[in-house]
Amino acid sequence: MTTNINPSELDLVFGADTSGDSPESRARTSSARFVRSQIQLAPYSQGATGRILSARESLRTFGWHALKQAVIEGSAPLVSSSKEPAATIRSRREELGLSIKQLADRAHITADELEKIETPGTKTSFRTLEFLAQALALNEQVLGLVPNAGRDSNLGVRLREMATAKDIHGFTGATVLQLSEAAWVVARQAALQDILQGTLAVRRVRLPRHDPSFGYPAWEIGYSLARKTRQLLGLTEDEPIDSVRKVIEDDFGLPLIQLRMDQRFAGATMANGGARGIVINETGMNSNVWVRRMTMCHELGHLLWDPDAQLQRVTVDAYADLEMSDRDARRDPPEIRANAFAVAFLAPPSAVQTIAKKHSDPLTIVAEVMETFGISATAAKHHVRNVAKRDAFGGWQDNLPEPEDHWIAMENLTLDFFPIDKVPLSRRGKFAWCVAKSSQIGEITTDSAASWLAVRPGDVTEEALKAICTLREDS
Repeated sequence: MTTNINPSELDLVFGADTSGDSPESRARTSSARFVRSQIQLAPYSQGATGRILSARESLRTFGWHALKQAVIEGSAPLVSSSKEPAATIRSRREELGLSIKQLADRAHITADELEKIETPGTKTSFRTLEFLAQALALNEQVLGLVPNAGRDSNLGVRLREMATAKDIHGFTGATVLQLSEAAWVVARQAALQDILQGTLAVRRVRLPRHDPSFGYPAWEIGYSLARKTRQLLGLTEDEPIDSVRKVIEDDFGLPLIQLRMDQRFAGATMANGGARGIVINETGMNSNVWVRRMTMCHELGHLLWDPDAQLQRVTVDAYADLEMSDRDARRDPPEIRANAFAVAFLAPPSAVQTIAKKHSDPLTIVAEVMETFGISATAAKHHVRNVAKRDAFGGWQDNLPEPEDHWIAMENLTLDFFPIDKVPLSRRGKFAWCVAKSSQIGEITTDSAASWLAVRPGDVTEEALKAICTLREDS
């Protein structure tokens, strides 16, 4: 914290009606705004076309001396080198293995325009630059000011390797861009939650220490970790989990990003810098909410318990792998453990055994397990066979239940009934709540909120922000 500053300077930068003896305290009570372009920060003036920032977000990002210089001299430079931000954008694109056309198409600009942006000395609208930065998992707030803009090189290398691996079918440049942008959401949500932590509860349960145990049998370790996780949440041994989304986002305060990807992929866990998050594919088998709950729990098992080295910055799971039994030795131990964690977390083995004692027909047992705990048919069959020694794979399948509306509502409500329909699926949910709350309490401007929600500034009104918060808090 910067202290011992002349009060007249604080009045000049933040306004004479503000209070406190430090820039931080003054910024909290200031209505002053700033605007940044590609190359400079300046006090806001009517008609400015750059990114409009609140006093608080300007101070957090650029520091007291930059704000003071911007007010006294009319602007403060934000470019560390004549090569920036062109060099950072180009090197990150190449690091991700993306062609100029692939990135240009994603940014809705021409290849020629992107080539100019990647040419040092070219001036570009900051709104275009920040769109590119978000697509490339860069911190757009410090783009140009900090070389590499906070990039996680391990994430970039891992995404490129996965795109070029011949054994990962369907993982293309488009997939890289989807996961790269999701990584930006993960990091931005983590940063917003740090800001909100002082005024709002952003998680209910402290994250556990990672567990490096992947020994044989891995499924037993998965069951044990599921029990520990349920205990952390205060759940009884037979208590169903109404909403996995709430467990991930609200109880553990973890980013959960939902995408529409190639139908072969189920979900992913990823780390971007120090932030971890979960990505879930809305298409394919996950369109069945019970399958999606299993997928979310599989990824939660990875994220809560796998060491950083195990995640390799991003781990993508295919439906075919998640549908296998946790006793199937063909899988790697970490995946067996995550499968076991998922099914035991949602449907505790002791509760399944209790249900099995009530019925003679294996399919009746499976159906009750599905309806009680909200898990998929395949998962329930494997689970019943493994823990109750009752085989339902050869029976008549048509009588198995489908998810009722309350299961769908519990997992989908904040996605399907979102107040701003132009906001992409990947930026709804808890992320949107963090953005809306930050704007409501003055930490960021509605202009920044619009950028982070990927819509036009006019789409983000005070009423819309209030509706986002209300929907989230009432769900």
